Amino acid sequence: MERLCSLFVFFILSISASCTYAEQEFIQPALTFCVEDTEFPPYNYFDRSNGQKRQTQGYDVDVLARVFASTGIEYKIVALPWRRCLKEVREGLIDAAMSASLNAQRQQDYIATQAYYYLTPSYFYLHSDYPNPPDITHLDQLIPLGHICGIKGFNYRNFGLTQLDKLYEINDLAHLPDMLKRNRCEFFLARKETLLGTAAVNKLHDLDEILRNQPVPNIQLEPFHMLISRKSAYSKLIEEQFNQVVSELISSGETQQLLERHIEQLKQMANQD
Repeated sequence: MERLCSLFVFFILSISASCTYAEQEFIQPALTFCVEDTEFPPYNYFDRSNGQKRQTQGYDVDVLARVFASTGIEYKIVALPWRRCLKEVREGLIDAAMSASLNAQRQQDYIATQAYYYLTPSYFYLHSDYPNPPDITHLDQLIPLGHICGIKGFNYRNFGLTQLDKLYEINDLAHLPDMLKRNRCEFFLARKETLLGTAAVNKLHDLDEILRNQPVPNIQLEPFHMLISRKSAYSKLIEEQFNQVVSELISSGETQQLLERHIEQLKQMANQD
């Protein structure tokens, strides 16, 4: 009988310890967020020292710092190829991806937060090819004029291009201007703000002289979101905390201040030898 009582007490204590541990894990999760490893400035890009890429920085990093500042929640940010980033979030290996646009498939695969910034869908071309902008009202009208380049894994649904199979995809945003110079493409698609940031990070000083860009006609600014894994044990916590704090940051004007600070920092990087 005494042995049975001892076993019963041990069983109760084990359950209690397990519950306490589970509660601590819920209250103090260790989260992981991923960003694009080829950079998406000013939203995420690498700090550089003597030409070497170091820690990820940018608007995304600052927003996350503010979102979790008062929570005590630990998290890390990892830079991955974009397709792998999305895949690991979808599979629950990573809790969420930063700086993502939406389409129907992503809305099904992930939990999207509210938009926390907007970008301008644009197309770029060589000024020498088109001293005057192409006369189009829809992006599909570029197809008969030449090849169109984009980035593998990027979402171009919000650009209005219906024949996405016509898009010639490469791996790195920084290489898109070179595709025009080498006559591999006549046009490339990019969000204006991030292409200009990429040019600054990579010191592509001649782009202002040789490139021209136009906003995609009849297309609105494109909202960008955090995509949260539906398999994350903390999906609800992340969604509620992010949306609440980001709403406050937008209302106070702090998001705009963060963005302007990184734009200025990119300009300084571009002018450094």
